[in-house]
Amino acid sequence: MKIKKYRFLLVFVALIVTYCAVNVLAAPYYRLLENERVKYLGLKGIDSVAADQYMNMESTKERTAFYENYWLGNDDERALFEERSAFAFRQFGRVAPVSDDRIQVYVKYGEARREVITPEKKVGVSSSVVVHPAEIWTYKSEGLVFDFVRMARAYELISQSEFGDRVVIPYLREIASDTVVNIEAKEPLDFLLSYGRFRQQKNLTRLELYLSMQIEDTTGMSFFRDIKVYNRSDSLVSHTRHILAPEDGEAGVFVDESNLWLKPEEYRVEVELVDIENKRRGSKELSVNLIEYQDDAKEISDLIPAQLIDMSFTHEKFDKPVGRVIPTLQHVLPVHRLFYLYSEAYNLETSNGMYRIRTTYEVYNKEQMRQEVVDVMIKDWIEPGNIAYIGTEYHPMDLSPGNYIIVSKVKDLISGKERSAVSEFRLVGTD
Repeated sequence: MKIKKYRFLLVFVALIVTYCAVNVLAAPYYRLLENERVKYLGLKGIDSVAADQYMNMESTKERTAFYENYWLGNDDERALFEERSAFAFRQFGRVAPVSDDRIQVYVKYGEARREVITPEKKVGVSSSVVVHPAEIWTYKSEGLVFDFVRMARAYELISQSEFGDRVVIPYLREIASDTVVNIEAKEPLDFLLSYGRFRQQKNLTRLELYLSMQIEDTTGMSFFRDIKVYNRSDSLVSHTRHILAPEDGEAGVFVDESNLWLKPEEYRVEVELVDIENKRRGSKELSVNLIEYQDDAKEISDLIPAQLIDMSFTHEKFDKPVGRVIPTLQHVLPVHRLFYLYSEAYNLETSNGMYRIRTTYEVYNKEQMRQEVVDVMIKDWIEPGNIAYIGTEYHPMDLSPGNYIIVSKVKDLISGKERSAVSEFRLVGTD
């Protein structure tokens, strides 16, 4: 009982401190006239330094002179700014205008495709768990996504993501094949390796191998990639060798993808990567079971987490019917940050050449070891053909750091049949 009281006291003190801090910051704001408040909040969205200068001036006369001088010679920009500021204040400034980040984003970028999310998270868990309303704002032309969560009375911007042509993905490009490189390595080379399994025509399975590595400086660098695939009898059934060069970046995390078409059996995959310039060598081994795809028995692919799915182009190796799919090999992700999921569903029933499916993504807290849904997403799809290529955004929003399991369920709305796939991810704090 004493421990509970102590915890309550700490929470109470923290709330009081926060309340006081917010009010200290807000006090100068409430000295302003209403039209000045609108201008100040608008300036916060485009120039925070100017906004603070404006608010802290002693008199209305000084603020008026500062504001007129700020927009001198920019009448068109001023008119747009004032129109957006007035609308944002009316729409989002009724409750907690100083704290609501939606005002500044609207003033800077204008009207967005706005998705309002009502509290549907944490289904079936204790009522003591607080669920916050949220909003997702997407600016397609700018390639920007903003995630807001309501904290207390205001909506806080917790994540900003980019997509489209503005996002350049560093990758490894094949520049030569069937090349043998014999180098005595002096140091180890570290890289990440993962895979995805997809059905292919003629009773073959498409095995996608994903590779990523950190490169600090690409100057003069090239890599030798050697992929060997062995069957259960330890016989070599596939062998590919390429020279790779870093592309579209001078430093950062570079990604690679290789596709292999294999019969539905069990395999051992060896991948060797050699840094030719620096004489470093690394190797990874995977055990892969493709038997489930025999005779088209498995009707859903693996569920692949991705760092980006959009309609821009990086390289043919990343292209799928939904656009470019850039896998994320490190399933450890920062809290709040948008990521993506890709999967394929096969043998769907059709009506007039169109399939109809409902996708449901259920997220479970793995650490709690209980069957409790902490998030759920549902969407209906109608597309031509009998194969669904499904690219989905997932916004963790206010999910706490921890380990999670995500279950994808694809229900064929014509036949009533359901398919499911599973993946895992971990959210970590950014401090």
